[in-house]
Amino acid sequence: FMHNSQVQQDAQHSSQHFDQSVQHLDLNAFLEAFSQDISKINDQVVAQGLRSDVETIRVQNSSPAPKKGIIKECLGSIKTILEGAAGNVLASYLPAVITFMGAI
Repeated sequence: FMHNSQVQQDAQHSSQHFDQSVQHLDLNAFLEAFSQDISKINDQVVAQGLRSDVETIRVQNSSPAPKKGIIKECLGSIKTILEGAAGNVLASYLPAVITFMGAI
């Protein structure tokens, strides 16, 4: 007969707490969709740069101790490319990139 189990489970009120696993899943889902669309970019140098950033984020994100600075730097690099002429076919991903940058 557990007396205080409700209190321990009720974590809804701790709004400061950011669920790492949710972020982890969302970022992976984003990377999956984004990496498939990189082929829409005609400039191969730009496309390769994006693939490299995506791969670096994947490696960091699956690490037991992800280096957030590196993830943020790669997201910043992706953001810069998407804002430029060569990357504008993927500009629809910009809001997600900016959101992830703010969450990390």
